[in-house]
Amino acid sequence: MPAIREFIRQVAAVKRKDGKNVIPIIIGGDHSLMYSDVAGLADVYGKGNVGVIHFDAHYDATKNLFGHMISHGQPVYRLIEEGHVPGKNFIQVGLRGYYPNKESFEWMRKQGFRYHTMAEVEKRGWKGVMEDIIREAKDGPEHLFISFDIDVMDPAYMPATGTPEPNGLTPRETFPLIRRLCAESNVVGFELVELLPYRVSGYETVLNSERIVRECLVGITLRKKGITDKSYFAPLTVDDDRE
Repeated sequence: MPAIREFIRQVAAVKRKDGKNVIPIIIGGDHSLMYSDVAGLADVYGKGNVGVIHFDAHYDATKNLFGHMISHGQPVYRLIEEGHVPGKNFIQVGLRGYYPNKESFEWMRKQGFRYHTMAEVEKRGWKGVMEDIIREAKDGPEHLFISFDIDVMDPAYMPATGTPEPNGLTPRETFPLIRRLCAESNVVGFELVELLPYRVSGYETVLNSERIVRECLVGITLRKKGITDKSYFAPLTVDDDRE
């Protein structure tokens, strides 16, 4: 983990020709990567100066797991405990299943977490929840890291992962949100994790994973080009110019 943290620090510290820092895009690997990735970015931008949007079916903030202090179930807790990211700068999206439990939700509230469960999506509808996520992403540190655990999506679309949970997000919900977050926020890093392609022989997981990374890159490009239309599509794709 120290080697990964140092690698991310070195990459993120590189200046591009336009004077801005390189944006590391990480493909994992289990979610323990999140600790090293975010800590490495905090080494560049400063502790408390990087906010995290955490897409996941699970909250990944257990104190220990099977005797381990760093694993795929603990990166959020470690980042908070070590002061890299205050709880108020975490936004969690897509929580469902057995965890977090009641005690965990209470801990999250105490830390100042902002979170959006699938139960909230069912109650309020996706559009309102999505707008809240985007608004909250702008209400925090200048720098934003997106951590995307593929099990946030329904296993119909992402079956090849280690801990799938039913009733997750769909591509139609996920892709526009990733694109808008990367277009409307100052994203300094992005990770896609928990990809386990050998578990399922189908092509769905790889196809959708590639598209998620592509949506992030499109969003970053839109921001760089100054395109601010929230639902931008290239004109040729939506109009055939017939009367």
